[in-house]
Amino acid sequence: MNDELQQLEAELKKVESSNLEYLPEYGYSRKEEIIQLIKEDISEVKKEINKRLKLYSSGISSGYTEKSLEEERTGLCLMQGLARYC
Repeated sequence: MNDELQQLEAELKKVESSNLEYLPEYGYSRKEEIIQLIKEDISEVKKEINKRLKLYSSGISSGYTEKSLEEERTGLCLMQGLARYC
């Protein structure tokens, strides 16, 4: 995903720096149209990266239920000689 994002960003820079209005590499499409399409692709890739990061981070924290977190907290307090609730 990150490689794809880097490739798209490099491609965007290349297209933006072109002096041509119609780009032969893209079937002689208008430069502005190509820029817009690449920006849309970049946006989609970033959304997918964020989605995967959220899934990954929720997977890390989902190992605990509310009950097991409460038990863990209580155990830590008891080990330290602290009252769990004030």
